[in-house]
Amino acid sequence: MQFTAADIDRVLLERFGFTSFRPGQRESVEALLGGGSLLCIQPTGYGKSLLYQLPAALLGGITLVVSPLLALMRDQLGHLNDRFGLPAGSINSDQSEEENAATRAAAAAGDLQLLFVSPEHLDHVERFAALAALPVRLVVVDEAHCISTWGHDFRPAYRQIVHLLRALQERHPQLRVLGLTATADERVEADIRDQLQGPGGAPLQVHRSGMDRPNISLAVVPLHGMARKLAYLAQIVPRLPAPGLLYCATREHTELVAEYLRARGLPAAAYHAGLEPEHKRELQADFLAGRHPAIAATNALGMGIDKSDLRYVVHVDVPGSVTAYYQEVGRAGRDGEPARGILLFDPEDSRIQEHFIDSAQPQPEDFSALLAAIADAGEPLGLTSLKVRTGLHPTRVTVVVAELVEQGFLRKRSLAGKQVYERTDKQDAPELARYRNQLAVRMRELEAMLAYGRLATDCLMATLRRALGDRDAALCGRCSLCKQQRSSVDLSAAVEDAQRWLGSRPSPIAASARPEMAEGLALLDAELGGELYRGLFARRETDAALDPSLADLLRQQVLALSGRVEFAAVTAVPSRDWQQRGEALAIAAEALGLPALPDLLVWADEPPARQGELRNNDQRRENVDGKMTLGPGARPRGNLLILDDFIGSGATLREAARVLRKQAKLSAAIVPLTLARVRWKLGSAGRVR
Repeated sequence: MQFTAADIDRVLLERFGFTSFRPGQRESVEALLGGGSLLCIQPTGYGKSLLYQLPAALLGGITLVVSPLLALMRDQLGHLNDRFGLPAGSINSDQSEEENAATRAAAAAGDLQLLFVSPEHLDHVERFAALAALPVRLVVVDEAHCISTWGHDFRPAYRQIVHLLRALQERHPQLRVLGLTATADERVEADIRDQLQGPGGAPLQVHRSGMDRPNISLAVVPLHGMARKLAYLAQIVPRLPAPGLLYCATREHTELVAEYLRARGLPAAAYHAGLEPEHKRELQADFLAGRHPAIAATNALGMGIDKSDLRYVVHVDVPGSVTAYYQEVGRAGRDGEPARGILLFDPEDSRIQEHFIDSAQPQPEDFSALLAAIADAGEPLGLTSLKVRTGLHPTRVTVVVAELVEQGFLRKRSLAGKQVYERTDKQDAPELARYRNQLAVRMRELEAMLAYGRLATDCLMATLRRALGDRDAALCGRCSLCKQQRSSVDLSAAVEDAQRWLGSRPSPIAASARPEMAEGLALLDAELGGELYRGLFARRETDAALDPSLADLLRQQVLALSGRVEFAAVTAVPSRDWQQRGEALAIAAEALGLPALPDLLVWADEPPARQGELRNNDQRRENVDGKMTLGPGARPRGNLLILDDFIGSGATLREAARVLRKQAKLSAAIVPLTLARVRWKLGSAGRVR
């Protein structure tokens, strides 16, 4: 079917309410509707979603959008279904299995015009087959740089997109393909083009725009340590026009930043992937509606959401690459009005990114361990079983299994609805060159980002543009380097305040839905360390009493929690090592004036290993699963405070909550309180700190 300019303009106005395109958009839409395939490398804020939404309204069938951005899916669905009259659905891990099944059924029945799926969804053989059978007219690969080994954010699950494309192209020779990214240099562009282009098909067109964001002013503020960063944020956030986004590298930092700002009377919320799906949906909706003037978030939020009026983006932690930074800071000022992008630079932040790089970097012995685990089992194994049997870092298991399937050493199949992996006859050694390439890319990207933070360049915006292929980018004239500006914020008194707050601040324990457990507190945090934290672990297996300062802190926080929850009793998780368990329980019970139930929970079978001896959280969950039971004596009749010496994976507390819900039939609130939060190593035994 041929589409005229009049058809395109009519849909643009009637469906989307626009009378004209932005520069370059019409050419891209016409190329797709004319039967071509396209890679668009456009800056953030360009309006790339219109490039597939408008064709979807004209093409019929299904437009399949593969994206890792769950926030984008939620945002797009609201617009498409409610504003634009285009029936759309999504399949992703933030939805229940019932919701995903309903979407699959709607797609199969022809009730959807757009279907959003996460790349991980393509890895399941039955779901892959169901998608391949749909009447897909256009496949959209969002964040297309993730396909490329040379890209800064290569993801093994993205290789399944290429397999899906080949399956769909075989069924639908006229299939259109649209790749979208804001971060691809020439080498990444060539790699994406080679992978998205169908065998024997017409060449994939490339539409590339300049990467300048002339309304964004960039700045770097050197700040060493979290206390100085918090002090700076408390001073600068009230001065910046709202709304704004505070990017953090870890979930814990989002909670820390938001809580400190709230403690200083500044409204702020925290968003990260570890929150319950419903809470994430509420936060995103409130943020888009302008009810949160500032939100501290990991990159789980921000990428792809339609929040055009962000006036600033502050990076609390250094990101892993210049290209990631460009994407994230580019969320600001998408309405074309002036906006700011500020990096709070501490060279020590590189350790977080180095950890992320190491976690995803498989070693030759990891491949041997996975193959040996399947051989020793004598039967196909699922991912969780492989994590438990090998003890490898969970990310590495996912990466290595995907690679072994890709290279033909493993075969995946569905067994009673569960995906499992079995050995093939292939005996050669796996080829790991792509991972050596990827490690070099990631380390080079991190070093470029650190050079940006050290101000070892001539212009901040030009540095970002050059990294993305704008080789002749001129000096912007508006960044802190070009204008030779330094921060004028006075931190002298504010730093001491932030240090005191960090020293006494409890760390939140997130609520869980299965089993149901309310939000709680950890009194001390490994990330902040300190004498009390170190003393706790020096004393916990001895007959020494709790440090008096820690005992006072326990009393204070128990009373603070009692102001939020009316408790009926207090108990503690059973432990073979924690010698101050009885003392802590007595302190909490006395503070509340309530009975202590020391034997409410006991080990039916003592776990075979200590949690710190295990190598990943799947092993830790397996270690305590089904091992706890109810002890003799009284049962709680209302809200229960449950103590433990520390929380790491959370597996022991979840096992305790499971027993209380199922065996004790407790329907009231279960609130956890631990003396500390630890960071377990993943892939090896012990604590990070």
